[in-house]
Amino acid sequence: MKEFILSILNIILPVVTGLGGAFIGGYFTRKGQMDLLDKEILREEMKEKRRDAIDRMRAYNHVMNIDGEKLLVEYIGGSQVEFDIKTYQNEIRPIIYENFHLINRDIAELILKIDNRYQECAFNEEISWEDHKLLADDYFKIIRLIKVHTEEYRKQNITHSYK
Repeated sequence: MKEFILSILNIILPVVTGLGGAFIGGYFTRKGQMDLLDKEILREEMKEKRRDAIDRMRAYNHVMNIDGEKLLVEYIGGSQVEFDIKTYQNEIRPIIYENFHLINRDIAELILKIDNRYQECAFNEEISWEDHKLLADDYFKIIRLIKVHTEEYRKQNITHSYK
């Protein structure tokens, strides 16, 4: 009887050990492949975020270039200003809306605010001095926020470039 049990163990034990090794090896191989796949997915997501950030910065740079070349807000006298809505509509707005999905939320909200005010003015068929002032104020906020976001981008990329 002992010999029978030993002969069965001699047959079964290598099979069980082989199957166990195959399952354990397969598990660790699969785990390694999944970890590698997760790292690759993360790397691709980071590349996509970087591309989006670069596209956003290009749009901001273009807006800043136009702001430097054109006078969108003209001081008329005292506290009265005149906002050049045509230049804004024809040059700034198309750049922003081409990349609207990438634009920071605070800037996008101001763009929509300017659009809404302009639509009200178009409906009323006039732009009052108060409207010019409000449009100019929001435009200046956009330019200030573009500068803030650009500086944040620079700080982030300088930090990452040294690591």
